[in-house]
Amino acid sequence: MEYRILGPLEARHEGAVLEVSGTRQMTVLGLLLVEANRIVPVDRLVDGVWNEAPPVTSRSQIHICISSLRRQLSGGRDLVDTCAPGYRLRVAEGELDLHTFEAHVAAAHAAVADGAPQRAATELRSALSLWHGPALAGVGSRLLRGVATALDDRRLAVHEECLELELAHGLGAPHELVGELTALVAARPRRERLLVLLMTALYRAGRQAEALEEYRRARARFVGELGIEPGEELRGLYQRILVHDPALSRPAEPRPIPVRSRGPRHLPADIVDFTGRRRSLERLLGVSEPRDGTAVPTVVVTGRGGVGKTTLAVHAAHRLAPDFPDGQLFARLSHDGVPEDPHDILGRFLRAYGFADQDIPDGAEERAGTFRDHMADRRALVVLDDAVSESQVFPLLPGTSLCRVVVTSRQPLAGLPAAVRVRLTPFTESSALELAGRIAGRARIDADRGAATALNEACGYLPLALRLAAARLASHPHWTVADMISRLDSGSSWLDDLEDQTGVHPAYAGLSSEARRLFRLLPLVEAADFASWVGAPLLDVSVARSEALLDELADADLVVVRPHTDGTRYWVPGWIRGFARRRQAEEGEESVRKAFERLLGALLHLSEKAHRHQGGHHLQLAGNGASRWELPGSLSERLVADSAGWYTRERSWVLTAVRQATTAGFAEHAWGLAMCTVTFAEV
Repeated sequence: MEYRILGPLEARHEGAVLEVSGTRQMTVLGLLLVEANRIVPVDRLVDGVWNEAPPVTSRSQIHICISSLRRQLSGGRDLVDTCAPGYRLRVAEGELDLHTFEAHVAAAHAAVADGAPQRAATELRSALSLWHGPALAGVGSRLLRGVATALDDRRLAVHEECLELELAHGLGAPHELVGELTALVAARPRRERLLVLLMTALYRAGRQAEALEEYRRARARFVGELGIEPGEELRGLYQRILVHDPALSRPAEPRPIPVRSRGPRHLPADIVDFTGRRRSLERLLGVSEPRDGTAVPTVVVTGRGGVGKTTLAVHAAHRLAPDFPDGQLFARLSHDGVPEDPHDILGRFLRAYGFADQDIPDGAEERAGTFRDHMADRRALVVLDDAVSESQVFPLLPGTSLCRVVVTSRQPLAGLPAAVRVRLTPFTESSALELAGRIAGRARIDADRGAATALNEACGYLPLALRLAAARLASHPHWTVADMISRLDSGSSWLDDLEDQTGVHPAYAGLSSEARRLFRLLPLVEAADFASWVGAPLLDVSVARSEALLDELADADLVVVRPHTDGTRYWVPGWIRGFARRRQAEEGEESVRKAFERLLGALLHLSEKAHRHQGGHHLQLAGNGASRWELPGSLSERLVADSAGWYTRERSWVLTAVRQATTAGFAEHAWGLAMCTVTFAEV
């Protein structure tokens, strides 16, 4: 495939132009191409197609446009990926003229840095030859016209760089350059730099009078239309022409690089719907260069997988980027829990700054030293994502306070000196609802706020889970929010993505065998949250052992600790509960059934105690034959000392357990639990 946006929008396959039918499809294709290989949110596509007045069916129509483009651009392969919260067009190297244009410009800058102006001019001319008219000509989208204007400005800036380079080094005949510059000045008569170049070219072509006349016309325009005099450079050139300055007659001596060689720009794309985290963001942005120190200012952002560490770090890095003109480096330090070798990352960093492979040392310490030496006088930003340990990070730190480093990790990295530490926790209710509304649509979320809150709860208020769930809703307009909640246990592919990205699999694999068993059995506890004794009947172990195993699960971020006035309680978000339920096959059906019977027995034991504390009359329970699993006497007495309070906390679970017991065939447990509620119902 070949794509052209530096002129009329075109798509070609094997040299033949593809007819992309429909104005909307052309607009969507244009938006996907200007963000090629990056995700374009559906909301941005809607804005691009309909500007500020999209119809109610806009999102569905975007899906139709994407389906149409997939057919028209297939070329035997599907090139458009569905990636929450939108779509991504995969474009290979050399397929998009804009990418080729930027590659030539980058090569020109590298040539200037190497002292090879002829090669630089050739690269810039190659870049300019790719243009066939105004960018995205013929596409009427207001959003794309703004992009096209920026691209046209970029073209003019590169043309200006090229002509300046050729004039400075005598690489083009002055009379030939005059023609180009005259046309450019006619199109942009107020661009003073172009006027300077045109007057210089006219003077070198032996046309001094015309150069002076060009100045007089320009001055008349500036004074008459704007009420200002031309700038200092233009006025100075006019005076130099008047006195026949000898330096104007020949190319200038070698001088500082006219085209600044910029550092690498490796930051991933920012997201358009960044939500919440205001205080954390302020802390990241507020770190300043130390006034009386030499240490590199380092920020460490920690938190569980999926809590938004990378999103926050990248968003802050984009905000900080203008302050670090010598480059922004990004490296992911682990993949699927496997740490990356700093040796390899240092190699990538050095290559990003133009080092040839033969100039990069082999040894890790030598590479780290070379990196620090190269960064010594530079202002650069380094983002190190998902670090596993301090030892991974230390070799990648620049040695100067001019730079800034942002590190994210699931570990505390206590041994890493940091100017600021930010511990991210799951979203608040308001931030969760805001994010869901931005992705799935505010009207849809507001229409059933109760279900939306339940969805937040099921997602554990984890930003990644919320984002994926909301994107799933957005792509299924016929689903309700309640439908989405019921699908959290379904094991669909998007849940697989969530589990992979949050590190649930390695967290589960890293547990002790007893903790894994407890995790697999926790879905039997269908309560909003539960006390620490619950693991004891499930595993038939002591309460102390249950507490230790729940702490192990909490440390692995597989359960959430909820402090409570009556003691610590635990909560399993719905999507993690679904993961645990799918692991129950490892436990065996009979083992699960026995664990459930013990759990029911423990709950019945406490219910009877609470019933008697409440002063309930003696019941000849049909559940007399039901098995009991008795907790230690002192513990059970303490739990139900305030019997009404205990029942208030556990009422929802008790009623759910009655239904569970009935379904599972534990009729006597079900009847016993139900009868114990009578006394509480009366009061």
